[in-house]
Amino acid sequence: MLRNSTLAVLAAAALCLGSVARADEDVEANFAGTATGQFLYLDLQGFGVSIKGLGAEGKFGLGAGIHVQAQASYNYATLPGSHISNWSIGGTPYWEGEMGRVGMVANHYQAHFFGFTGSSTTYGGFAEYFANPNFTFGLKGGGYSGDLAGSYAGAQVTGYVFPDFALTGGFTYIRANRLGSQTDLSVQGEYLLSHDVPVSVFVGYSYGDVSNGGGPNHKALVGVRVYLNSDGYESLVDRQRHGTVGAIGHFGPVGENY
Repeated sequence: MLRNSTLAVLAAAALCLGSVARADEDVEANFAGTATGQFLYLDLQGFGVSIKGLGAEGKFGLGAGIHVQAQASYNYATLPGSHISNWSIGGTPYWEGEMGRVGMVANHYQAHFFGFTGSSTTYGGFAEYFANPNFTFGLKGGGYSGDLAGSYAGAQVTGYVFPDFALTGGFTYIRANRLGSQTDLSVQGEYLLSHDVPVSVFVGYSYGDVSNGGGPNHKALVGVRVYLNSDGYESLVDRQRHGTVGAIGHFGPVGENY
């Protein structure tokens, strides 16, 4: 029910964007990409886990507002006597107009922990609305199946204090069938250091609450991101709006590499 309701909202957003935004049919094929490295500290009620992550996204514009993107990520955490790691690979076709973008996303995940291996595939949709030069609103939702199955939904808003500094707040709900759910509230700030050398730094924090007595958890992250593009965009707001999809295409909390 959650997945169907969220996808219905995303479909309505697509119709609204299509009615007020015109895709530029003269746009030539272009490329944009990001490469991200980050460090995340997870506090599970006094038990701390340090997670190192890498991520990459690359998209091509095909004209008429149509874009295709590929993405991949890898995360690694060391535990006493063991480790946990996961990787993902996926694709995101979407349409972009003057007022926003809307699309579908699918990712395959594989995790290794304590000698076991598990995998799941996520699938869903997203929509972003470029309300004005200072605010972007986004919705996402879908489901996942495999060794774990369930659904997810989320919303986020990004405010651009100035063109090279973005402050994002997000809400994410993830439900695992027969296991419970987790709700996350997140905030992240990102600053583009230079237009000539397009490297940004970001910091973030998430508060999560797990149902069925799982209790709260806290996550803090820091990272560095490199922006690549061939379309002439220079500011952070333009690189985020007209580059790769970024956080709205992930099923997890804002800024996390999954």
